[in-house]
Amino acid sequence: METKLLSLFFVLALVAAFALTANSVLADQWYESSVPSINEMGVYVDGELAFYGYCLPDPNISVDRWICNTYQYATPGLDRGNTVEVRTVFVSNVDLKEVTVHTWITGYGDDIEAETSQFDVFSGNTYSKTLDLQLPTDLDARDTYTLYVQIEQQHSLSGIDEAKIDTEIQRASNLIEILNAEIYGDNLGKFAPGNTVFADVVVKNRGNYRAEDVYVKAFIADLGIERTVYIGDLDPNDEDDDEDARMAILELQLPLNTKPGTYTLQIDAYNDEVSDKLVKTITVAGVTPQQPPEQPPQQGTVQVTAQVSSNDIEQGKGAVYTLLVSNFGSIAQNFVVDTVGTEGWATPTITPPAFTLKSGESRTVNVYVAAKEDTIEGQHTFSARVTYGSESKQVNLNANIIKSTVASEIDMKTLFMIIGAILAVVIIVLLIVLLTKGGKTEKAEVESYY
Repeated sequence: METKLLSLFFVLALVAAFALTANSVLADQWYESSVPSINEMGVYVDGELAFYGYCLPDPNISVDRWICNTYQYATPGLDRGNTVEVRTVFVSNVDLKEVTVHTWITGYGDDIEAETSQFDVFSGNTYSKTLDLQLPTDLDARDTYTLYVQIEQQHSLSGIDEAKIDTEIQRASNLIEILNAEIYGDNLGKFAPGNTVFADVVVKNRGNYRAEDVYVKAFIADLGIERTVYIGDLDPNDEDDDEDARMAILELQLPLNTKPGTYTLQIDAYNDEVSDKLVKTITVAGVTPQQPPEQPPQQGTVQVTAQVSSNDIEQGKGAVYTLLVSNFGSIAQNFVVDTVGTEGWATPTITPPAFTLKSGESRTVNVYVAAKEDTIEGQHTFSARVTYGSESKQVNLNANIIKSTVASEIDMKTLFMIIGAILAVVIIVLLIVLLTKGGKTEKAEVESYY
């Protein structure tokens, strides 16, 4: 009874296939000289019929020959980063052993594929197998990808045993994502009142367009503390300039009256169009009444991180680079900040150039770099140097010098002035020549008359 119902399903599917032929594309047509192994096959992508093929006896000749046709009814739009459901329904004309259904997508570097376990097939029965394909988030929407479905056995099969389906990769127009947020401090993940909580947040543009003016915000609502950092514009994910992701470093100072317990730390990445959020928890421990024996002073660890490490700077103008200096040591440190490698092409201004940080404190330092008007265009690498005690740390920074628009306008004005001067000289010379020629002609006529 079940076999009859399933056969009826394929009869109805065949009728529907003929009814939809006007909206389908004939993918392939060929002849089989014997009974095909697989008589019919349909492929549904996310529940929609995308491919159908069938083989029928050729009514035009008396010999045993079959006509096989395959059609693609739709071009599936696949959302990268999502799971695609591929369901294959087929009927076999013969009994088969140890059959698998294999589906995969070509055009991507790594394998995107799935396969069923082995099963036996009996003639005339209808089989339905569903597989899931996990699409990577970095599929390039500009490339072409083909979805394959193959019914496989140890021996080759005939008839409709394979489907080739053209697809289109889709992506959201505007989408940013927080890839990761690392929360840390000076006490191995546990915090005490007055401690600083640091968050290293990586944000990526997953959208189809440039994400402009992106901010990252971290806050603990129960304590009423927050910090916001501007990370600028993020290029579309399909660009090849590595400017589609950026890291922001945020710091939150726990109030001295913070009670012990677990608190929710929320991180938001946003601009005027889209946003994403990530929730973390931190544990605040109580202050131990008994203090440990006084230890001899230690220099400890100093961390220097560039929050803004690269800028496009126009000739004759400047840009700001931002550093975060953190003192994780057990004693206060005096810091002096200067630059290395700006000599000859730029003038740096550091705010503040010197400061003191107690144990557990951090400070943001702005390095303003003004390029000279004659600075050569292109990449210029330099360093911000932070000196404390007998040690120092350097952070590499980059400036992409671009041509000054003001200089271009001046050059055009100068060019027009030169052209105007040349034309004026040419006109004066022509006038002198014409006047001289006219005088000589008049004199020649007078002499001829007498």
